[in-house]
Amino acid sequence: MAFLYLFNPENDLALAQGCENYTPPPLVQAIVHDLSPLPLWYASTGGVTCLSSADYADSLLPLLAAVGAEGRVCPTDALPTEVSACRPWGWSPDVVHRFKRWGVAPELLPSADLLERQRAWAHRVRTREVLSFLKEEGIDVPDEMPIAFQEESAVRSWVEAQPRAMLKAPWSGSGRGICRTFGYYDLYLSRWVQGILRQQGTVIGEPYFEKVADMAMEFFSDGSRVTFAGYSWFTTDERCQYQGNALLSDRAIEQRFAAYCPLDTLHRVRSSLERFFTCSVAPLYSGYFGVDMLIYRRADGFALHPCIEINLRMNMGMVARIFYDRYVSSESEGIYRVDYFPQTDSLSADHSARQAANPLCISGGKIVSGYMSLTPILPTTRYRAYVEVHPK
Repeated sequence: MAFLYLFNPENDLALAQGCENYTPPPLVQAIVHDLSPLPLWYASTGGVTCLSSADYADSLLPLLAAVGAEGRVCPTDALPTEVSACRPWGWSPDVVHRFKRWGVAPELLPSADLLERQRAWAHRVRTREVLSFLKEEGIDVPDEMPIAFQEESAVRSWVEAQPRAMLKAPWSGSGRGICRTFGYYDLYLSRWVQGILRQQGTVIGEPYFEKVADMAMEFFSDGSRVTFAGYSWFTTDERCQYQGNALLSDRAIEQRFAAYCPLDTLHRVRSSLERFFTCSVAPLYSGYFGVDMLIYRRADGFALHPCIEINLRMNMGMVARIFYDRYVSSESEGIYRVDYFPQTDSLSADHSARQAANPLCISGGKIVSGYMSLTPILPTTRYRAYVEVHPK
């Protein structure tokens, strides 16, 4: 029996729509296609990655074999008969509808009621509950909590009273659906707010924090208990969109954290979140999920914001965590990145240049150094997930 994996990064957008037949925008369709073999690198032993075409991952099979991974794939029109569970990137009515159409047994899929409960926990306003719980546990959390707005006039009044702030859509991923504000409410912001209210019914307002580093805690739910699965140390651009992860051990990430805040703070947050999510999330969700955090500067030094966002799905930080732990030498570190090229020939040229400048070195089934694309580079490719590794 095997788990069936599917890369559906449009899941947060599908949750926002809440319908069974969601069609993502063209650029999102491109990332869905170009990065579709990504689960090959994080699937459990015996797992099967579902692709639109089974031969799309052929170029990756030698790399997978070199690091001891199986690399099993199947096309969407010929799923294996021995599937015991489905592991999409995230759950939504759309992906459940697709699995049913492809022939997956209904008992392997979440019910409509369970999907709705998961959707509610993926809403950005749920960070309020997490922060309130952590505060009760005696953990230092920001005084100002996220606010949910249903009327544009209330959003405008709040924005104009804040020198700097953040507005967020309830459901969006990888830094999308976020808008920074600077104390004024112009036409662009008005149209953005109206669009989110029209599509999702709510806009979330949050205080601005002077960020010095992004990080996350990753967790795993087995359906009855939530346990810590590792740290993620990542970077975002000026628009808060995800750029990539550092490939580091958990111990190395703790050392980076300790340069800003007491390590005991991190451990207390981790323990508290395990208890909180065991009660709230474990009964309704199985799989990996992440809690985005940030280290920020304040008057008395640095502090940890322990819950910026809950990603109730697989995420790039967890991909990086699994990739480092499984495939990278303990004597090495590096970066994991996802990038986009408007011109396909530019991506092909960059891929070739990196291969020549930083050839891959694998020893004992572990990557010691070098560049490697984790997804195929073809004449039509515009999105790529890759790693670059070097000795410490």
